Amino acid sequence: MGSNPTLSARTVPVAQLDRAIDCGSIGREFKSPRARQVLKMLKIKLESLKHEKIVRINESLDWKGIDLEGEFYPYDKPVNVNLKAEFFQNRIRISGFVKTVLIHPCDRCLEPVYLEINGKIDALYLPKEKKSNYFEKSIELVSLDNTFDYDQNEEFIDVEDRIVEAIVVEIPIKVLCKEDCKGLCPYCGINLNEHPDHVCEQKTEKVLPFSVLKGKFK
Repeated sequence: MGSNPTLSARTVPVAQLDRAIDCGSIGREFKSPRARQVLKMLKIKLESLKHEKIVRINESLDWKGIDLEGEFYPYDKPVNVNLKAEFFQNRIRISGFVKTVLIHPCDRCLEPVYLEINGKIDALYLPKEKKSNYFEKSIELVSLDNTFDYDQNEEFIDVEDRIVEAIVVEIPIKVLCKEDCKGLCPYCGINLNEHPDHVCEQKTEKVLPFSVLKGKFK
């Protein structure tokens, strides 16, 4: 996995997060009692946070993968999470990072691409009933994309969604194995990266659209 500018981390529109469908809860695998306890670690107890002011989470999650738009993409490494939750003036700030490797097919040739995920988390939680007042008065809330509300009567703050979001925004809109990937022959489906001088004999034959991809997903 060499350096590739096409696969580097970049910021994508928040709307892209809409493609994450239950991706935090699908494909999770707990192999031991310790692993099963991780789920609880992703939920910060409000009472403890208010008392201690700072709570840290440092875990290696054995998640299988992530489900995006109905397609499942496996992880090649555990999802390493290092978070800090801070409580001040009824606000909760969650900050930290998420690291893993995600296997995603190249959008041109369908070969597996190993994406290095180095996601950052920086979220602000405001009391539910006071959120609108904060929006009107606080000069800190320049962008509302990372601002959420929480119910002060709830027992936990669940940070799993923040972890999933940090992973999703690290996935490029177009994933390529290399910038000059030649893709597949539109007639027979042969990988043109491996056969750059390929001249397709089926070019003159009538081929149904996308038929060359039929065998790629078996």
